[in-house]
Amino acid sequence: MISRNAVKESFDTLPAGIGCFDRNGLPRLINHKMQQLAAVLCGRDMQTLADLQQALRSPGGGVRLLDAEAGFYEFPDRRVYRFTARPCTDKNGVPYTEVMAVDATRPAALHEALKQENERLADANRRAKRLLDNMPDIVREEEILKMKMRVHDDIGHTMLAARRALRHEQPLEQIRAEAVGWERAIALLCRARQDDSGEDAIARTCTRAAALGVDVQLRGQYPLLRTVRDLYVLTLRACISNCVRHAGATELYADSARRGDQWQLCIKNNGTPPKEPIREGGGLSSLRRRIEKAGGTMTVHALPEFMLTVTLPEKEETL
Repeated sequence: MISRNAVKESFDTLPAGIGCFDRNGLPRLINHKMQQLAAVLCGRDMQTLADLQQALRSPGGGVRLLDAEAGFYEFPDRRVYRFTARPCTDKNGVPYTEVMAVDATRPAALHEALKQENERLADANRRAKRLLDNMPDIVREEEILKMKMRVHDDIGHTMLAARRALRHEQPLEQIRAEAVGWERAIALLCRARQDDSGEDAIARTCTRAAALGVDVQLRGQYPLLRTVRDLYVLTLRACISNCVRHAGATELYADSARRGDQWQLCIKNNGTPPKEPIREGGGLSSLRRRIEKAGGTMTVHALPEFMLTVTLPEKEETL
């Protein structure tokens, strides 16, 4: 037979704290662990259930309340205990209140990690919604960029064809036919640039980035020459689109400086760093062609963090 002393000794040495209080709040059964925890919480020996409840609402002794709803408390030894209370009765039906304190160090860590992940997912959902709401503008900007680049190539081809026709004194009808293609390309380019009137293009780009949840921080000096400034805008737009889609960034840092007869633009963001070298898709590859055709250079670094650097000569014929 198990003796009463054996039961009492087992109860006292449990790793969990257990206490039973009568209807007046007086302790009737308390094990050693509960006494230790309550003494730290209260800063003195616990006398009643009310003392413990008050200490749980305003813990002392270096105890920190991690989550009131879950009942998680972190003690000075970095252990986390979960306190719960429930009504119970003895074999005669006399009511008591049972309070338990269970070591929840690992569950609390998992709970905190889950809470942070939920917050991250909620933020990602908000950003995705903003991105979806602004998707028409993003698609429109990309289409305008593609059209500008195509028209630029068409104008270059038409100019070369016209010069060749004039040099070889080709018939007037053929020269006029070449001129029609030139006028068509110029008309398309003008329509594509109609949106560029009024507000400065860089300022407008920053405004649109803010609508996507990205704060563009412009630092340093920026070119006033329209041709170089336009390539700056195209670079900023491409980086804003990519940092939202691929990195989940909320801030984009654009540092610009003039070095001799060249401008240098360096762009970083606070998003998730790439895990592997970046493969340049349609946006970055088109931007590279545009910049290199203007006599500039474009360098993309993926590790240890994303960084795009563009150098451009300051000259009127950049575009």
